[in-house]
Amino acid sequence: MTTQKSSASQSLISNYQNQLACFASRNHHIYAQHLIHQIHMPVNSDTPFNQQITDCFNFIKAQGYPHPILIGAIPFDTNQNATLNFYSEFEQTTPNSAQQPAHTAAPNTMLHQKKLVERPVFEHSVKLALKAMNSGNMQKIVLSQATEFEFNQLHSPEQLFNTLTQQNPDAYSFLIPVEDNQYIFGASPELLLSRQQQQVRSNPLAGSRPRSSNTEENNRIRTELYHSAKDRYEHQFVIDNIRHQLSKYCNEYSASETPDILTTSTMFHLSSVFQGQLQPSAPDALNLALHLHPTPAVCGTPTPVAKQFILSHEGYNRHYYSGLNGWMDAEGNGEWVVTIRNGLLNQNKIRLYAGAGIVVGSDAATEWLETEAKMQTMLNVFQF
Repeated sequence: MTTQKSSASQSLISNYQNQLACFASRNHHIYAQHLIHQIHMPVNSDTPFNQQITDCFNFIKAQGYPHPILIGAIPFDTNQNATLNFYSEFEQTTPNSAQQPAHTAAPNTMLHQKKLVERPVFEHSVKLALKAMNSGNMQKIVLSQATEFEFNQLHSPEQLFNTLTQQNPDAYSFLIPVEDNQYIFGASPELLLSRQQQQVRSNPLAGSRPRSSNTEENNRIRTELYHSAKDRYEHQFVIDNIRHQLSKYCNEYSASETPDILTTSTMFHLSSVFQGQLQPSAPDALNLALHLHPTPAVCGTPTPVAKQFILSHEGYNRHYYSGLNGWMDAEGNGEWVVTIRNGLLNQNKIRLYAGAGIVVGSDAATEWLETEAKMQTMLNVFQF
Protein backbone atom coordinates (compact mmCIF):
# COMPACT_ATOMS: atom_id res chain seq x y z
CA MET A 1 0.00 0.00 0.00
CA THR A 2 1.24 3.52 -0.74
CA THR A 3 0.63 6.49 1.49
CA GLN A 4 1.56 10.15 1.33
CA LYS A 5 4.33 11.08 3.76
CA SER A 6 5.02 14.49 5.26
CA SER A 7 8.49 14.98 3.78
CA ALA A 8 9.74 14.55 0.24
CA SER A 9 12.32 11.93 1.17
CA GLN A 10 9.83 9.85 3.16
CA SER A 11 7.44 9.82 0.21
CA LEU A 12 9.83 7.65 -1.85
CA ILE A 13 7.80 4.53 -1.37
CA SER A 14 9.39 1.30 -2.60
CA ASN A 15 6.74 -0.94 -4.10
CA TYR A 16 8.62 -2.93 -6.72
CA GLN A 17 5.37 -4.21 -8.17
CA ASN A 18 4.91 -5.61 -11.64
CA GLN A 19 2.03 -3.31 -12.55
CA LEU A 20 2.06 -2.56 -16.24
CA ALA A 21 1.45 0.95 -17.55
CA CYS A 22 0.91 1.69 -21.25
CA PHE A 23 0.48 4.79 -23.36
CA ALA A 24 -0.03 4.67 -27.13
CA SER A 25 -0.33 7.25 -29.88
CA ARG A 26 -0.38 6.80 -33.64
CA ASN A 27 3.41 7.35 -33.62
CA HIS A 28 4.61 5.24 -30.71
CA HIS A 29 3.61 2.80 -27.98
CA ILE A 30 5.16 3.03 -24.50
CA TYR A 31 5.21 0.02 -22.15
CA ALA A 32 6.58 0.27 -18.60
CA GLN A 33 6.62 -2.71 -16.20
CA HIS A 34 9.06 -2.21 -13.33
CA LEU A 35 7.17 0.09 -10.95
CA ILE A 36 9.58 1.61 -8.44
CA HIS A 37 7.47 4.25 -6.69
CA GLN A 38 3.82 5.26 -6.59
CA ILE A 39 2.80 8.57 -5.04
CA HIS A 40 -0.77 9.60 -4.21
CA MET A 41 -1.12 13.32 -3.58
CA PRO A 42 -2.83 16.42 -5.01
CA VAL A 43 -0.88 18.22 -7.74
CA ASN A 44 -1.63 21.86 -7.10
CA SER A 45 0.17 24.95 -5.84
CA ASP A 46 -0.49 23.99 -2.22
CA THR A 47 1.51 20.74 -2.40
CA PRO A 48 5.23 20.03 -2.98
CA PHE A 49 4.53 17.63 -5.85
CA ASN A 50 7.30 19.02 -8.07
CA GLN A 51 9.91 18.39 -5.39
CA GLN A 52 8.59 14.86 -4.91
CA ILE A 53 8.80 14.20 -8.66
CA THR A 54 12.40 15.46 -8.74
CA ASP A 55 13.30 13.33 -5.72
CA CYS A 56 11.81 10.22 -7.31
CA PHE A 57 13.65 10.67 -10.59
CA ASN A 58 16.94 11.34 -8.79
CA PHE A 59 16.46 8.34 -6.50
CA ILE A 60 15.82 5.97 -9.42
CA LYS A 61 18.79 7.31 -11.39
CA ALA A 62 21.00 6.80 -8.32
CA GLN A 63 20.02 3.12 -8.37
CA GLY A 64 21.60 2.78 -11.80
CA TYR A 65 18.57 3.32 -14.06
CA PRO A 66 19.42 6.21 -16.45
CA HIS A 67 16.03 6.52 -18.19
CA PRO A 68 13.16 6.46 -15.67
CA ILE A 69 9.66 7.51 -16.68
CA LEU A 70 6.62 8.92 -14.88
CA ILE A 71 3.23 7.65 -16.06
CA GLY A 72 0.36 9.16 -14.13
CA ALA A 73 -3.29 10.15 -13.85
CA ILE A 74 -4.48 13.53 -12.54
CA PRO A 75 -8.09 14.06 -11.34
CA PHE A 76 -10.51 16.66 -12.66
CA ASP A 77 -10.36 18.34 -9.24
CA THR A 78 -6.67 18.75 -8.43
CA ASN A 79 -7.50 18.99 -4.73
CA GLN A 80 -8.02 15.22 -4.90
CA ASN A 81 -5.14 12.76 -4.96
CA ALA A 82 -3.40 12.12 -8.26
CA THR A 83 -1.52 8.88 -8.94
CA LEU A 84 2.10 9.29 -10.06
CA ASN A 85 3.80 6.03 -11.06
CA PHE A 86 7.58 5.97 -11.49
CA TYR A 87 9.13 3.18 -13.56
CA SER A 88 12.81 2.35 -13.78
CA GLU A 89 12.72 1.91 -17.54
CA PHE A 90 10.35 1.54 -20.45
CA GLU A 91 10.08 0.15 -23.96
CA GLN A 92 9.06 2.43 -26.81
CA THR A 93 7.99 0.86 -30.09
CA THR A 94 6.35 1.94 -33.30
CA PRO A 95 2.74 0.77 -33.74
CA ASN A 96 3.73 -1.76 -36.42
CA SER A 97 6.30 -3.42 -34.19
CA ALA A 98 4.41 -3.12 -30.91
CA GLN A 99 3.82 -6.47 -29.32
CA GLN A 100 0.06 -6.91 -29.21
CA PRO A 101 -0.72 -10.62 -28.99
CA ALA A 102 -3.79 -11.84 -30.79
CA HIS A 103 -6.66 -12.20 -28.36
CA THR A 104 -10.09 -13.61 -28.88
CA ALA A 105 -12.31 -12.34 -26.11
CA ALA A 106 -14.60 -14.79 -24.41
CA PRO A 107 -18.27 -13.80 -24.63
CA ASN A 108 -19.18 -11.23 -21.99
CA THR A 109 -22.39 -11.37 -20.02
CA MET A 110 -23.42 -8.16 -18.32
CA LEU A 111 -24.66 -9.04 -14.85
CA HIS A 112 -25.60 -5.59 -13.68
CA GLN A 113 -25.73 -2.00 -14.88
CA LYS A 114 -25.99 1.00 -12.57
CA LYS A 115 -26.31 4.65 -13.56
CA LEU A 116 -24.40 6.94 -11.21
CA VAL A 117 -26.30 9.84 -12.80
CA GLU A 118 -29.83 9.10 -13.98
CA ARG A 119 -31.14 10.80 -17.11
CA PRO A 120 -33.66 13.06 -15.26
CA VAL A 121 -30.89 14.28 -12.94
CA PHE A 122 -28.59 15.04 -15.88
CA GLU A 123 -31.29 16.86 -17.82
CA HIS A 124 -32.26 18.87 -14.71
CA SER A 125 -28.61 19.93 -14.32
CA VAL A 126 -28.55 21.03 -17.97
CA LYS A 127 -31.63 23.19 -17.38
CA LEU A 128 -30.07 24.73 -14.27
CA ALA A 129 -26.92 25.46 -16.27
CA LEU A 130 -28.91 27.12 -19.07
CA LYS A 131 -30.66 29.25 -16.47
CA ALA A 132 -27.28 30.33 -15.08
CA MET A 133 -26.14 31.21 -18.61
CA ASN A 134 -29.23 33.31 -19.20
CA SER A 135 -28.35 35.19 -16.01
CA GLY A 136 -24.89 35.87 -17.38
CA ASN A 137 -22.98 33.75 -14.84
CA MET A 138 -21.56 31.26 -17.37
CA GLN A 139 -21.00 30.99 -21.10
CA LYS A 140 -20.36 27.24 -21.24
CA ILE A 141 -20.33 24.19 -18.96
CA VAL A 142 -19.57 20.52 -19.54
CA LEU A 143 -21.84 18.10 -17.70
CA SER A 144 -21.24 14.36 -17.54
CA GLN A 145 -22.65 11.07 -16.43
CA ALA A 146 -21.18 7.71 -15.39
CA THR A 147 -22.41 4.13 -15.57
CA GLU A 148 -21.01 1.10 -13.78
CA PHE A 149 -21.12 -2.26 -15.56
CA GLU A 150 -20.55 -5.60 -13.86
CA PHE A 151 -19.56 -8.57 -16.04
CA ASN A 152 -19.46 -12.32 -15.50
CA GLN A 153 -15.67 -12.52 -15.75
CA LEU A 154 -12.48 -10.73 -14.83
CA HIS A 155 -10.73 -8.70 -17.53
CA SER A 156 -7.04 -8.60 -18.28
CA PRO A 157 -5.96 -4.93 -18.24
CA GLU A 158 -3.36 -5.54 -20.96
CA GLN A 159 -5.86 -7.31 -23.23
CA LEU A 160 -8.32 -4.45 -22.82
CA PHE A 161 -5.58 -1.99 -23.73
CA ASN A 162 -4.60 -3.99 -26.82
CA THR A 163 -8.23 -4.15 -27.95
CA LEU A 164 -8.61 -0.41 -27.46
CA THR A 165 -5.53 0.40 -29.54
CA GLN A 166 -6.68 -1.93 -32.32
CA GLN A 167 -10.17 -0.41 -32.39
CA ASN A 168 -8.94 3.20 -32.06
CA PRO A 169 -5.55 3.40 -33.84
CA ASP A 170 -5.62 7.20 -34.12
CA ALA A 171 -6.49 7.84 -30.46
CA TYR A 172 -4.22 8.20 -27.43
CA SER A 173 -4.78 4.92 -25.59
CA PHE A 174 -3.70 4.49 -21.99
CA LEU A 175 -3.64 1.96 -19.17
CA ILE A 176 -2.49 3.29 -15.79
CA PRO A 177 -2.58 1.62 -12.37
CA VAL A 178 -4.16 3.80 -9.69
CA GLU A 179 -5.17 3.23 -6.10
CA ASP A 180 -6.79 0.05 -4.69
CA ASN A 181 -5.46 -2.17 -7.51
CA GLN A 182 -7.65 -0.38 -10.06
CA TYR A 183 -6.71 0.81 -13.54
CA ILE A 184 -7.78 3.89 -15.43
CA PHE A 185 -7.84 3.10 -19.13
CA GLY A 186 -9.25 4.53 -22.31
CA ALA A 187 -8.77 5.91 -25.82
CA SER A 188 -8.76 9.70 -25.70
CA PRO A 189 -8.98 11.66 -28.97
CA GLU A 190 -7.69 14.85 -27.32
CA LEU A 191 -4.03 15.80 -26.85
CA LEU A 192 -3.88 18.36 -24.07
CA LEU A 193 -0.17 18.99 -24.43
CA SER A 194 3.00 17.50 -25.87
CA ARG A 195 6.47 18.81 -25.12
CA GLN A 196 9.56 17.56 -26.94
CA GLN A 197 12.60 19.68 -26.05
CA GLN A 198 11.44 23.24 -26.87
CA GLN A 199 8.54 22.24 -29.14
CA VAL A 200 5.04 22.35 -27.66
CA ARG A 201 1.79 21.19 -29.26
CA SER A 202 -1.87 21.04 -28.22
CA ASN A 203 -4.86 19.65 -30.14
CA PRO A 204 -8.05 20.78 -28.38
CA LEU A 205 -11.46 19.39 -29.31
CA ALA A 206 -14.90 20.85 -28.62
CA GLY A 207 -18.14 20.42 -30.53
CA SER A 208 -19.19 16.86 -31.35
CA ARG A 209 -21.61 14.66 -33.28
CA PRO A 210 -22.04 10.85 -33.15
CA ARG A 211 -21.11 8.94 -36.31
CA SER A 212 -23.59 6.90 -38.32
CA SER A 213 -23.03 3.57 -40.06
CA ASN A 214 -24.22 5.21 -43.29
CA THR A 215 -21.63 7.05 -45.42
CA GLU A 216 -24.10 9.52 -46.88
CA GLU A 217 -25.49 10.32 -43.44
CA ASN A 218 -21.95 10.83 -42.11
CA ASN A 219 -21.24 13.37 -44.86
CA ARG A 220 -24.34 15.27 -43.79
CA ILE A 221 -23.34 15.11 -40.10
CA ARG A 222 -19.81 16.37 -40.82
CA THR A 223 -21.15 19.30 -42.83
CA GLU A 224 -23.71 20.14 -40.16
CA LEU A 225 -21.05 20.08 -37.42
CA TYR A 226 -18.59 22.18 -39.41
CA HIS A 227 -21.16 24.92 -40.02
CA SER A 228 -22.87 24.76 -36.61
CA ALA A 229 -22.80 28.20 -34.97
CA LYS A 230 -23.45 26.61 -31.56
CA ASP A 231 -20.51 24.20 -31.87
CA ARG A 232 -18.17 26.82 -33.36
CA TYR A 233 -19.06 29.09 -30.42
CA GLU A 234 -18.29 26.28 -27.95
CA HIS A 235 -15.03 25.46 -29.75
CA GLN A 236 -13.78 29.04 -29.70
CA PHE A 237 -13.80 29.13 -25.88
CA VAL A 238 -11.32 26.26 -25.85
CA ILE A 239 -9.01 27.75 -28.49
CA ASP A 240 -8.90 31.14 -26.79
CA ASN A 241 -8.00 29.50 -23.47
CA ILE A 242 -5.17 27.41 -24.96
CA ARG A 243 -3.71 30.42 -26.77
CA HIS A 244 -3.91 32.57 -23.63
CA GLN A 245 -2.27 29.97 -21.37
CA LEU A 246 0.51 28.75 -23.68
CA SER A 247 1.51 31.83 -25.69
CA LYS A 248 3.14 33.46 -22.64
CA TYR A 249 5.66 30.57 -22.50
CA CYS A 250 6.48 30.71 -26.22
CA ASN A 251 8.90 32.78 -28.28
CA GLU A 252 6.71 32.08 -31.30
CA TYR A 253 3.53 30.12 -31.92
CA SER A 254 0.75 29.41 -34.41
CA ALA A 255 -2.86 28.29 -34.03
CA SER A 256 -5.50 27.03 -36.45
CA GLU A 257 -7.51 29.83 -38.02
CA THR A 258 -10.50 27.56 -38.51
CA PRO A 259 -11.19 24.09 -37.03
CA ASP A 260 -10.99 20.82 -38.91
CA ILE A 261 -13.12 17.72 -38.36
CA LEU A 262 -11.43 14.94 -36.38
CA THR A 263 -13.00 11.50 -36.84
CA THR A 264 -12.87 8.76 -34.21
CA SER A 265 -14.40 5.28 -34.24
CA THR A 266 -17.71 6.64 -32.90
CA MET A 267 -17.65 10.46 -33.11
CA PHE A 268 -16.87 13.59 -35.14
CA HIS A 269 -15.19 16.50 -33.32
CA LEU A 270 -14.23 20.06 -34.20
CA SER A 271 -10.43 20.10 -33.87
CA SER A 272 -7.75 22.81 -33.79
CA VAL A 273 -3.98 22.73 -33.32
CA PHE A 274 -1.68 25.03 -31.32
CA GLN A 275 2.10 24.78 -31.91
CA GLY A 276 4.91 26.82 -30.40
CA GLN A 277 8.61 27.23 -29.69
CA LEU A 278 9.05 27.35 -25.92
CA GLN A 279 11.21 29.82 -24.06
CA PRO A 280 14.22 28.28 -22.23
CA SER A 281 12.56 28.94 -18.85
CA ALA A 282 9.25 27.25 -19.76
CA PRO A 283 7.89 24.61 -17.34
CA ASP A 284 8.10 20.85 -17.95
CA ALA A 285 5.39 18.94 -19.81
CA LEU A 286 3.29 18.14 -16.72
CA ASN A 287 3.30 21.68 -15.37
CA LEU A 288 2.46 23.13 -18.79
CA ALA A 289 -0.46 20.70 -18.99
CA LEU A 290 -1.63 21.68 -15.51
CA HIS A 291 -1.68 25.34 -16.62
CA LEU A 292 -4.26 24.31 -19.23
CA HIS A 293 -6.34 22.11 -16.91
CA PRO A 294 -9.27 22.05 -16.76
CA THR A 295 -9.93 23.42 -20.23
CA PRO A 296 -13.34 24.74 -21.29
CA ALA A 297 -13.62 21.50 -23.32
CA VAL A 298 -14.13 19.47 -20.11
CA CYS A 299 -15.19 22.15 -17.62
CA GLY A 300 -16.60 25.39 -19.02
CA THR A 301 -16.23 29.17 -19.07
CA PRO A 302 -15.47 31.00 -16.82
CA THR A 303 -13.56 28.00 -15.50
CA PRO A 304 -13.86 28.68 -11.72
CA VAL A 305 -17.62 29.25 -11.96
CA ALA A 306 -18.19 26.21 -14.19
CA LYS A 307 -16.03 23.99 -11.99
CA GLN A 308 -17.94 24.96 -8.85
CA PHE A 309 -21.25 24.32 -10.63
CA ILE A 310 -20.04 20.84 -11.60
CA LEU A 311 -18.89 20.01 -8.06
CA SER A 312 -22.20 21.26 -6.64
CA HIS A 313 -24.74 19.95 -9.16
CA GLU A 314 -23.40 17.06 -11.23
CA GLY A 315 -24.36 14.46 -8.64
CA TYR A 316 -21.27 12.22 -8.48
CA ASN A 317 -17.48 12.38 -8.08
CA ARG A 318 -15.71 12.48 -11.47
CA HIS A 319 -12.32 11.75 -9.92
CA TYR A 320 -10.04 10.87 -12.88
CA TYR A 321 -12.64 11.46 -15.59
CA SER A 322 -11.93 14.71 -17.49
CA GLY A 323 -8.61 15.03 -15.70
CA LEU A 324 -5.38 14.33 -17.56
CA ASN A 325 -3.09 11.36 -17.97
CA GLY A 326 0.17 10.66 -19.72
CA TRP A 327 3.90 10.41 -19.28
CA MET A 328 6.99 12.51 -18.63
CA ASP A 329 10.69 11.69 -18.59
CA ALA A 330 13.31 13.12 -16.24
CA GLU A 331 14.15 15.86 -18.77
CA GLY A 332 10.59 17.22 -18.74
CA ASN A 333 9.51 15.90 -22.15
CA GLY A 334 6.18 14.13 -22.36
CA GLU A 335 2.58 13.85 -23.54
CA TRP A 336 -0.58 14.51 -21.55
CA VAL A 337 -4.08 13.86 -22.85
CA VAL A 338 -7.53 14.67 -21.56
CA THR A 339 -9.02 11.69 -19.72
CA ILE A 340 -12.14 11.12 -21.80
CA ARG A 341 -13.49 7.98 -23.53
CA ASN A 342 -12.27 6.15 -20.48
CA GLY A 343 -13.19 3.71 -17.77
CA LEU A 344 -12.12 2.65 -14.29
CA LEU A 345 -11.41 -1.08 -14.11
CA ASN A 346 -11.93 -2.85 -10.80
CA GLN A 347 -11.86 -6.66 -11.11
CA ASN A 348 -14.99 -7.49 -13.14
CA LYS A 349 -16.53 -4.01 -12.78
CA ILE A 350 -16.03 -1.17 -15.25
CA ARG A 351 -17.14 2.38 -14.59
CA LEU A 352 -17.53 4.39 -17.83
CA TYR A 353 -17.90 8.14 -18.23
CA ALA A 354 -19.05 10.63 -20.87
CA GLY A 355 -19.83 14.34 -21.02
CA ALA A 356 -21.32 17.02 -23.28
CA GLY A 357 -20.69 20.73 -23.66
CA ILE A 358 -23.65 22.94 -22.74
CA VAL A 359 -24.02 26.44 -24.20
CA VAL A 360 -26.97 28.70 -24.89
CA GLY A 361 -29.17 26.82 -27.36
CA SER A 362 -28.35 23.36 -25.99
CA ASP A 363 -31.15 20.84 -25.61
CA ALA A 364 -31.07 18.64 -22.49
CA ALA A 365 -32.34 15.48 -24.20
CA THR A 366 -29.92 15.86 -27.13
CA GLU A 367 -26.98 16.33 -24.78
CA TRP A 368 -27.90 13.16 -22.86
CA LEU A 369 -27.95 11.18 -26.11
CA GLU A 370 -24.52 12.58 -26.99
CA THR A 371 -23.09 11.22 -23.72
CA GLU A 372 -24.60 7.81 -24.46
CA ALA A 373 -23.02 7.82 -27.93
CA LYS A 374 -19.60 8.76 -26.56
CA MET A 375 -19.73 5.88 -24.08
CA GLN A 376 -19.98 3.44 -26.98
CA THR A 377 -16.23 3.78 -27.69
CA MET A 378 -15.51 1.95 -24.46
CA LEU A 379 -18.44 -0.47 -24.62
CA ASN A 380 -17.15 -1.75 -27.98
CA VAL A 381 -14.15 -3.23 -26.15
CA PHE A 382 -16.28 -5.80 -24.34
CA GLN A 383 -17.98 -7.30 -27.40
CA PHE A 384 -21.06 -8.57 -25.65
